[in-house]
Formats: sequence, structure tokens, C-alpha cells
Amino acid sequence: MAENTLRSIRSELAECQVRNGHPCAMTATSRTWLTAGDIMSEDVATVNPRDSVVSAAEIMSTNNISCVIVSEDGNLSGIVTETDMLKKAAAGPGDLCGMKVEQIMSSPVRSVPRDLSVMEIGEMMEAENIRRLVVLDDGRSVGVITQTDIVQVLASYTLSKKVSEIMTSDVAVMPSSASVKEAAELMAFQDISCLIAMDNDDVAGIFTERDYLKRVIAAKRDPDQTSLKDVMTSPVVTIPSNYSVLSAQRQLEKTGIRRLIVTDFETLCGVVTQTDILKAIKANLREEEVTYFRLLSESSNCIYTIDLDFNTIYVNPALMKLLDVTDPAELINQPFLPERFWDDPRERDRLLDYLGRTGIEVKELTLRTARGRKLFVTLFSTCVKNIKGEISGSQGVLYDVTAEKELVALREAQQQLRESEDLLIGTLESTADGILVVDETGQVTHTNRRFAKMWGIPGEPARQPDTGSLLGHIGSRLNDGAAFLARLQAPHLVEEESSDTLILKEGTVLEVHSLPLIRKAAATGRVWSFRDITEHKQTSEALRKAHNELEVRVEQRTAELSQANEMLEAEIAERKRVEHELEKLNMDLESSVRKLNRSNKELQEFAHITAHDLKTPLRGIGILADWLVTDYADKFDEKGKEQVRLLAARATQMSALIDSILEYSMIGREDIKKQQIDLNTVVPELIARVDPPADVEITIENELPALVCERTHIVQVFQNLLNNAIKYMDKPKGQVKVGCVGQGDFWKFSVADNGPGIDSKYFDKIFRMFQTLSPRNEVESTGIGLSVVKKIAELNGGKVWVESEVGKGSTFFFTLPEKISDGAAIVADTHNQETSSLGASVN
Repeated sequence: MAENTLRSIRSELAECQVRNGHPCAMTATSRTWLTAGDIMSEDVATVNPRDSVVSAAEIMSTNNISCVIVSEDGNLSGIVTETDMLKKAAAGPGDLCGMKVEQIMSSPVRSVPRDLSVMEIGEMMEAENIRRLVVLDDGRSVGVITQTDIVQVLASYTLSKKVSEIMTSDVAVMPSSASVKEAAELMAFQDISCLIAMDNDDVAGIFTERDYLKRVIAAKRDPDQTSLKDVMTSPVVTIPSNYSVLSAQRQLEKTGIRRLIVTDFETLCGVVTQTDILKAIKANLREEEVTYFRLLSESSNCIYTIDLDFNTIYVNPALMKLLDVTDPAELINQPFLPERFWDDPRERDRLLDYLGRTGIEVKELTLRTARGRKLFVTLFSTCVKNIKGEISGSQGVLYDVTAEKELVALREAQQQLRESEDLLIGTLESTADGILVVDETGQVTHTNRRFAKMWGIPGEPARQPDTGSLLGHIGSRLNDGAAFLARLQAPHLVEEESSDTLILKEGTVLEVHSLPLIRKAAATGRVWSFRDITEHKQTSEALRKAHNELEVRVEQRTAELSQANEMLEAEIAERKRVEHELEKLNMDLESSVRKLNRSNKELQEFAHITAHDLKTPLRGIGILADWLVTDYADKFDEKGKEQVRLLAARATQMSALIDSILEYSMIGREDIKKQQIDLNTVVPELIARVDPPADVEITIENELPALVCERTHIVQVFQNLLNNAIKYMDKPKGQVKVGCVGQGDFWKFSVADNGPGIDSKYFDKIFRMFQTLSPRNEVESTGIGLSVVKKIAELNGGKVWVESEVGKGSTFFFTLPEKISDGAAIVADTHNQETSSLGASVN
């Protein structure tokens, strides 16, 4: 774009930002730049409908406000203004001091939403002749906006006007000696908010609704007995008629009043009120609005305005024309430049990052019109701020640079630049297609290297190709080149867009596309592009063959799968047969288990009966031996007595052996009740129970664990091992040590002694039933104790073994899992359990 054009647009944007003191002059209306919520008074005084008028007047007088809101239980009931009080007093009869607020309030209340523009609020006040409006948000009162609020923020729009152009010349006057009642009646009759009190031809003061509120009602004076000079505002603030409106407004703000007396040479000319200033502002804004709207509508620049949500709120006719849009609704209140207007919709997301920034942003965009026409535009954007300095949107200009882009691309501008030509050539040389350009007469104007390589043309492409030589070469590469050469040399006969396929003599396949070359809306030639698709064709053919082969393989694989399915079905049938046989075997096994259980029960009963039947004659033999010793002691010599004693001992030993066999057979068959067993308590009790001789010392080497197990079993294990250690002790000072260590998920217990030791060849034998290493007549032993230890350990998932050296002693080890679980009930361990269980040893 030309530098002077860029400079011009930037200047226009900057000017629009400061024009007339507000930042949104580019929008077609100033109504959108400020709302009620921006300027309303939020600190509002409220009264109850049943409060007295005097109390309401006192609140208004104390706070120096012109109205109060009337509400009850949070609901808006009405509004009381200075005018309401004055008109009620003027209407008489009635004592205003004795009235309630609900008798004079204005209801229903005229309200506006907080997002309504100040201009629309001003028009509403003028149309309905009111000076205050309640602001609502979701039905709830949030503030009051007055004529004063509007005037204060819009006064800058009348900088050029004089007071004489807007003042009210027809002013109501009364002598200062007149009564307040007369003044109020006149003000109510003429529907005015003030009058001038005169002393002859001199201005004595001004009497307003505020004076009536503060100095009559709030002071509880009788209007009929009070003269104007007692309650009027005096001295008055006067200004000359040639004063600027802005100076007058500043004077109002400085003095905190709403009216100024206009005098020239001490002669009353009129009154300037906030209402006069507001009317002048609106008139000035309307004039500006018409002017700006006309300028924007007639501008050739494409102008837009968007809000903070990136929704379009204004576009001018030039922008609509640029985008081929006839209905503004296609853009207004829609997201800024919807996706259908973008050549690449992703570019829109990147643009939105620019639109909310301060300062002027310049961005080049590629768009499409509503009819699909491609556009190249440059966007100039600047932020819009409200009166508080907050960003409220953005506005800008779209400058159409499509023509420049096309001129650069086609090298047809009147003032061709070498850089543009190089760019076009570089672009053509970078493309993967071979390019051939002909003019309207069929003369070749340009080719690229890709084209030369594709057609086998030697050398670098010439800037001014030899058309005859080039076409002749093309024709020689084709089997039937006459028809294609005819199309090249008569571009006007070819349709708008064409596509074709050429096959060269050596088999190369070219895909050919052509488009007319448009210059100044007219076809001035044609652009041909050639793409080598030989490999693509070959690939397609290979894919077709592969597809056919795949179909054959699929058919073969399908047959194989069918065969595999048949084999699988046979395998499933075989598996079902085996499962049926397994089910039958399981049933047979369950039957065998039941028979085994029954046999075990019968064997247990047989063992009990046999033990009883065997022990009965043994007891008889023992008793008989005792009788013989007692009654016939004098009949036997020493040898006979020894034989009788041996008989009694053998009977006792036989009885113990039967008891041991019975105990061994019961292990694992009785009902097991597990309980928490603290071995640190049980083992010491057991040692005391065993009662070792004085020459044998039993010690516990470390802290023992607590187990959940069958109490009788653990007692039997320790008691048998301790008894064996004591029984076979051959040292004058015997030592027995009990210990335990953790080993993974098991506890490893040990009972070590310093006795005679055991030869390793007997390690297995000693755990068998009835096996002892000493004659039974030397040591009382049944040979079953270690068998019991082994059976209990293995029954609980552990094992037992011995480590020994002859002459040095033995160590018996057994392991038990940390958690012994076989489904037996667990009961609490108690210290007062019968100690008879400690005597359940088998030796």
C-alpha cells in the first residue's frame, strides 16, 4: 500500500479518538458509549410510605438531595421529589406537615435498566418532563440517575455554544414581598422549578423547589404567612449572556446549584438551568450524529465497531459493499467477521488477540466475500475506552488491497516493479507444478523450470520464450499433439476452467489444469499447470493389483479359517467329553472321600474300643501285681520280687503306650478351636509344669511371638521337646535353650540342649513311631513324642528337623506360619484356663 495512504488512515483513526472529547466518534451514534450504570448515584436515601412528609423533607434537606426513594419490605413503592412537595402544597387545602409520604409520592415509579444509554435517558426525561429516574437491575433498585448526573458528563459537547443560545428568556418573576404560597401556586401552575424575586427592577433573589423544601416544609413554616424574601436564595449567582455553556456548567458544579441568572448590564435576561444545558447537549449530539453518520456512510473506507465480546455493533455501507453483503443483519450483532468470510478460519483466532490491545494495530488479512470472492485487506484497529478509561471494545478500518495483490501477482500494473516481477517468478519457480502462461493470442509469455524439466526442454527458461520452438517441442513429445497445441494457441476457445490428462510418448502421465488469466475483469490469456502423476498412476495400478491379490488371499484365509473352525469344534467336543469324564471322576472321588471319612470314623471308634479292651486286663495285671507284692511279699525271694515289680512296670508302660497311640491317632481329627496364644506366657508356665531337676537349667533366649492356634497342640510340641531334652540329659550341668526367629512368613522355633547328641544316621528314625535310641528298660519312653511333634507341625503347615553332633548336644527345630488358618473358630486366650492342658504330653 502507498505510504501516503497508510499515513492518511492512521491520521483519521487518531483524530477519531480525540474528536469532541470522547473516544467513540467513529461509531454511528454516541448513544452507546455511556450507560445509566456508569453515572448513576448508588447512595440513595429511602423512606417508608407511612413516614411523615416533614421527616422526608428533613432527610432531603440534611443530605442536600432532591428526592428520596419510597420502599417497604424491600419493595419499591414510589419516589418523593421537591416538585411533589411543592405541587401538593400549592394544590391546598391541607396541612402538608401532617401528611404521610404515601399521600404525595409519585407512583408507579418510572425506571430504567442500568445498561440504557445516557442519550436515551435524556430523551425519556425530556419527553416525560421528569428529572429523575430509578435504575433497576433484575427488578431491584440499585441507584438513581438525575438530570444533573447527565449534564455533568455531557457538558463538553457544547463547547462552542453561548449561554444566550440556550437560556430560558421567559422567566417567572414576583415581588420579594409576595407570600411563599403565592409563589408555589405560580410555580405549580406554570410547571416550573423556580422564579425570580424582584425588588422593583433589581433581582433580589431566586426561589426554587429546594428553598421550599428546606426553608418552609423542613422548617415547618406557614407558606401563607411567609414572604419570599425570608426563604429565597440571595444573593444570586449571575453570568453574562456571552458566557460559554461549558463555563456556565463549571459554575454550576463549583457552586453546587442548578440555575444561574443571566444578566447584561444588571438587566435580567433569563435563566440557565441544567435542563437548558441538557437540551443543548442533545441537540448538539444529534447534529454531530447526523454529521458523523453521513461521513461514515459516504466514506470509501470500510469502517467497523465491535464490543468486548467481539460482536459487531456497527459497519458502514463501504464495508458491506466490500464483503458483498446487502443486509446489515448479516454482520450487526454477529461475531466479528464470521468464519464464512475467512479464507483460513484459523486466521480469525489470531486476529482476536490484536483487537483488545491499546494503540493502533495493523494486520494483513485474507478474506472471502459473501459470494466467495477472495479479498486481501489491511486492518487498522484501535481500542475504544469509556468515560472511566476502561476498554469497551475496538474500532477500525479495513482497506481493500486486493487489486494491488493481483497486480503484483500478474505483473500487469502500469508501473511494474522489478521486485514484484521477481516475486512472481520466484513463486512460479517454487511450485511443484510446471507452469505455462499464454496471452490472448496464444503466444507463450512465461514458463518455469519445473515445466522445462517435465517436457525435457534444455537450458534455462527464457524471459521471452520462442513460442514456435516451444510448441513444436511439446508436439513432438505427444502421440497426437495437434489437438492440444490448438487449444494452447486459441485460449479464448477453452472453457472457464479445464482439466485433462496427457500421456507422453515414453509413458509419462501429466495432469493438466488451466484457468483464464484475468486482468481488469477481462481474460487476457490463460495459465496452464502440469503435474506429473505417473507415479500416482502406477501406485493406483499397484493398489488395484494388490487389492485383487488381497481378495484372493482373503478367500484362501477364509477357507483356512473354516477348516480351523471345524478343528476347533472337534476340539471343543473332545474337551466337553473330557470335562464329562472329569465330572464323573470327581463324583467318584467325592464318594471315595465319604467312604474314607466313614472308615476313619470307624477306625477311630475301633481305636477307642481297642484301647479300652486292652487297658482293662492291663489294669487287672497291675492290680494283681500289687496284690502279690502286698500279700505274698514274704513268699518271694529277691528275684521273685524283682520279677513282680518288672511285671507291674511293663503293665504301666503298656498302658502308656496305648494312651500315646490313641493321642497320636486323635491329632487332626478332633474339633480344633484356635485362639490367641502368647508364648511368652505359655512357655514359662509349661517349664514350671515340667519341673526340671536341679541339675538342668531351661532358659528362653528371646521374646516369643503370639500365635493364633490350637492351644493343646502348641503345648504338646514344647512339652515333648523339653521332656526329651531333660530325659536324655547326660551332663552334670544340663542346659536347655528355647528360641525363635522370624523367617519370611514363618516363625522358626528351636529347643537346644547340651546332651549326648544324635548320630546323623538316626535323624529320620527318631521321628518315626515307637523309635527310641535307648532301651526302654533304661529310659521310660513310648517312642511316640517326636512323632507327635512332627505331625502337629506338618498339620499346621510347618515342618520339623534336628541338627546334632554326638557328644555336644542336639537342637530340634520346627516352623509354624505366622497366620495359621484352617477355618477353625478363634476364641480369646484367658489366663484362668484349666492348666490340665499342660499335662497333655506324650513321651
